[in-house]
Amino acid sequence: MGYRKISAVLLCFLSLLLAVPFGTSVKAEICYPEEIDMSGEPYTVAIQVVTLPGIRNKNKELLEAAINEITVPAINCKVELQEIWISDIVNTTNMAVAGNEKIDLVHVGTVQPLSSLTSSDILLDMNEGDLLQNHGGTLLELFSDKLDCGKVKDRQLAVPARTFNAAARGFVYNDQIAREAHLELSGTTTLDEMEEAFYAVHEQFPDIYPFYHGTGEINLLNWIEDYTVLGNEASCGIACHQDGEYRVVNLYETEMFRDYCLRMYRWRRDGIQPGDPGDNTSTQEYFSQGKLFAMVSQIDANTMYYLVNQDGRSMECTLLSEPEITNSNLTEYMWGIASNSRRPDKAMDFLNYAYTDERVANLLMYGIPEENYSYAGPSRKVIESNGSYNVTFMQIGNRENMLIRTPADESFPVRAGELEAEAVVSPLCNYVFDFSDFQMEENMIYSTIMEYLPLLQCGICGSEEETLELLEEFNRMLEAAGIREVIEANQKQLDDYMNRRE
Repeated sequence: MGYRKISAVLLCFLSLLLAVPFGTSVKAEICYPEEIDMSGEPYTVAIQVVTLPGIRNKNKELLEAAINEITVPAINCKVELQEIWISDIVNTTNMAVAGNEKIDLVHVGTVQPLSSLTSSDILLDMNEGDLLQNHGGTLLELFSDKLDCGKVKDRQLAVPARTFNAAARGFVYNDQIAREAHLELSGTTTLDEMEEAFYAVHEQFPDIYPFYHGTGEINLLNWIEDYTVLGNEASCGIACHQDGEYRVVNLYETEMFRDYCLRMYRWRRDGIQPGDPGDNTSTQEYFSQGKLFAMVSQIDANTMYYLVNQDGRSMECTLLSEPEITNSNLTEYMWGIASNSRRPDKAMDFLNYAYTDERVANLLMYGIPEENYSYAGPSRKVIESNGSYNVTFMQIGNRENMLIRTPADESFPVRAGELEAEAVVSPLCNYVFDFSDFQMEENMIYSTIMEYLPLLQCGICGSEEETLELLEEFNRMLEAAGIREVIEANQKQLDDYMNRRE
C-alpha cells in the first residue's frame, strides 16, 4: 500500500475518532450482502413453535430432519424447533435473550404482542445492514405495504406471519346445541341477540356453559366492540373513531366497558358463565367436550372452513362486524429475529425461504406426510390431520400455495383472497405505539389490569353496586400507575402518524 493511501486511511480513522466522544466505542456498521452465504457448516436456526399447554410433539427430530433435507442445499441452514407452551412464551423469550441462549426466530403476537417488545432489546432491527432488503425478497413482495405494522421509529422489529389477514368479529357456536334448543341464529348478530340465545341454552341445558371466560385474563370485549387495542390488554389505551378523528382513551373508564362488566356480573349470577378465575381449562377443551355453547372469535376464511371439530361436532359462526384488515389482525401473528441471534442473515434466509418454498411451510404447519396426515383427495393438495401433530399457534408460509386441511377444499385460497380484497383496510393497521419512554408505567398499568380484569370479566362481585365500586377502584389504580400520561403520549404519536398518512 502506498504512502498516500496509508495517510488517507489514517486520516479517515482519526476523523472518526475525533467525531466520537472520548470513552465511546466505535461500532462497525453491519452490512449483509445480497448473496446467501453457502460457505462453511450449515447454521442451525432456532425457531419458536408455540403450542397449547401440555402438548409435546413426539416426532420433532424426524420433522427437523425432513426440513433440513430441503433447506441445507437451498440456503445452507438447518432448523431447531423450540416447542414452548403459550403460557411460558413471554418468560422463555425474555430469559433466552437475557441469558444469551440459542434463539433466532421469535414468535411475536398472541400473548407476546409487538407492543410489549418495543421498549426492550428482545428484537433485532431488520433494517440494520439492509437485512430485510437483501435477504427477505419474498417477504417484501408478499407483505409490501403491510410491513409497517411491524415498524417502530423506522426499526423493522417484526413482519406479519399470515398472508390472509381479513377477519370479522363474531361468535363460533355449537350448531347441534342451537338446533336442539330451537335457536335460529343468522349470519349476523348483536351481543343482545347472543345473550338471548345464551339464556335459552342455559334454561334447556343447565349442564352446558353458554359462555366461558376462563381465567378472565384475556379481555374478550376486544372481539366484540369496534376499537383498536394499544399495548398489552389496552395498557396504553384504545383508539376509537370519534367525531371524524381517532382519539386514544382509557378503555376501562369507557361506558362500553362499564356496561360489559355489569353484563358479565349478570351472566355469572344467572349461570351463563361459570365465573371462576381459577379455572384454567382452555375454551377449546370445553368446546371439544361439548360442555360449551359459544365463544368469541375472529372470523376469517380459515375459521369459516374449519367449523367442524376433530370429533365431528357441528359448528357455525355468526358475525358482529364486516370483514376488515386491522392492526390487531396483522399483529396477532408475526415473526421477529432475536437481538442475540448469532446469524441474523441465516435467520432471515430461513424465514424468507419458508414463504418461498411451500414444502418447508407445510412441514412446519402440518407435520410429516402419512405420519401426521393423509391426503384427502387425488390432487394431493387437500389433507386430513390425524391429530398427532399440534402446533396451534404456528403461522408461517404463503397460504396461497400450501396444503389445505379438511374440511376446507381447493377453493380455499381463492375464497380467502377474495375476502382479503373485499375487506376494509383500517387507517390504523400500521400504527404501533412506541412506549419506550414509559416502560415502567406500562408494566405497572399491565400488572394492575391483570389484578382487576379477571375479577370483573368473571363477574365475581356480589351485586351490580359492588361491581361498579370495584371498577371505580380499578380506574383509580390505573391513574396512580400513570395511564393518563401514557395515553397523552400515545395520542401525540397517533396524531403524528395520521398527519404523515395525509
